Amino acid sequence: MYRLGIIAALFATPAVADPDGYGHMSGWGYGMGMMFGPILWIIVLGLVVAGVVWFIRNMDGGATKAEKSDAMSELDLRLAKGEIDAEDYTARKKLLTGE
Repeated sequence: MYRLGIIAALFATPAVADPDGYGHMSGWGYGMGMMFGPILWIIVLGLVVAGVVWFIRNMDGGATKAEKSDAMSELDLRLAKGEIDAEDYTARKKLLTGE
């Protein structure tokens, strides 16, 4: 008899869980989650994709888009070694950069 009382109580619990009949979430329904939930996930997925693209583009070992050309690097190296003087360096740099 004790077991029957427990089983009856377990089956009766959902019936008395909302005695006023307000429905799901006490009449508030799903709120704005049904409308803004998909928008939020689209934003989250967009941020993930943008992060992956950014990460892949920046995996090139730290080289920047404004990386010097080989000619400018060679010119800087020659100046550092003392093979050319400052005047020659500025003249050649103007030729290379088009200034």
